[in-house]
Amino acid sequence: MTAGAMTAALVTGCGGGKDESGSTEDGKTVITIWSKDRHDANFIQERIDEYNETNTDNVQVEYELYTDNFEQAVDLAAQSGELPDILKLQDQVYNKYVNQGQWADLYQYMDDDMKEYFKDEVYEGINEIDGKLYYIPTCGTTGRLIYNTEIFDRVGIEAPPTTMEEMVEDAKLITSELSGEGIYGFAQHMKSASSALERSLDLQMERETGIKKGFDFAKGEYDFSGYKELLGYWTELLSDECAFPGCEALDIDPLRTQFANGKIGMYISWTHSEPGVYMDQFPMDSDKWDVAPIPTVSGEDVGKQNITFTSAYLINAESKNAELAFKVYKDIFTTEDFLIGYQEGGYGVSIIPDIVEKAALSDEIADKEWLQMQDIDGVLPLTPQEKNAQAVVVEGEDYYKTFESVYYGGEDVDAALADLTDRYNKAYQQGIEDGTGTEVKIENYDPMNP
Repeated sequence: MTAGAMTAALVTGCGGGKDESGSTEDGKTVITIWSKDRHDANFIQERIDEYNETNTDNVQVEYELYTDNFEQAVDLAAQSGELPDILKLQDQVYNKYVNQGQWADLYQYMDDDMKEYFKDEVYEGINEIDGKLYYIPTCGTTGRLIYNTEIFDRVGIEAPPTTMEEMVEDAKLITSELSGEGIYGFAQHMKSASSALERSLDLQMERETGIKKGFDFAKGEYDFSGYKELLGYWTELLSDECAFPGCEALDIDPLRTQFANGKIGMYISWTHSEPGVYMDQFPMDSDKWDVAPIPTVSGEDVGKQNITFTSAYLINAESKNAELAFKVYKDIFTTEDFLIGYQEGGYGVSIIPDIVEKAALSDEIADKEWLQMQDIDGVLPLTPQEKNAQAVVVEGEDYYKTFESVYYGGEDVDAALADLTDRYNKAYQQGIEDGTGTEVKIENYDPMNP
């Protein structure tokens, strides 16, 4: 893969190259889809190939896969007016451009039957804003502890850890006993602090304190002070006593490769992606790995951990073929056949009750109960920065990079957290004063019932 470019334009069955007007040599209209996900790429490509061969709308779909550079690619394309017709949902990309009119309102294209079928997937203030619907989530994901059952058995760990203290102890035990064989207790893909921590530490804090990405909904302000103890445990987890060497430069797929090869005891990742990864991308016997809740400091829950929507698509409002792009999206990605196949294949966790009821999960997926949504999970409100990134423009490093300076750089944690709180609240208040943001405060907010 080259940086800033797709891995492939996966096109079959329609012949002819594309000219600058967005058509093939034989007159077919080209609709381009960008995705950030590799775990479901084979499944999606098969459906696109079928569509390209059978559609009667004279359309050829080009499917372009970005992985580590999706957000950067979107930013560059947005600046040059070259965004594709359809984009796979990524929260950062969606939130960055939703207030700039970049995404099409799907309501204008949906018939009554479609509105009725997906009515329970409409979340005011998240995918529906000011009466406009920008995407339809069909699956959800959240973070879980992924662990190697054989490694746990070898060192006598009878059950996955429930607290961070237990997790550190287990990681140290595995590393101390098995590092001579190149096996280590814990790993996380810390090359990208945001990618690593949004699926792990963020969710831990939500359950531990009810704070989401540093924001206290009840107080209506940012407060990072509660992260201190958790960051202390992360500093231990990422030390030589616990961690796979080189975590600071590790990407997620190299991590998964090492896990599949039996070299890592545990790590934290998304529920929607790992089943497909270990079935197709890095094959691994299902009985060699399992899933558990992410440990927290206390082991007690005072809040739900966020469900992130997946398997959703944005339509570029500035596309010359926006209405046709919607039809392509609808015909490929919203059919019952597609949604059931996606769930049964382990590529996502459906949030549509009708699909959950009809899909027959394979034993290797069904046996891992924590791949499905549980009582600890919930849809949380958006923080001010999620609602509008332009309304909370923080000077200096974001909290992910600041945390990196604590667990890798030895920065004083109290000073770092106090500085984060000040900088984020200053940016938040500035956005309100400038009129780009609004106050976010939820009276009597209950993090167990968000």
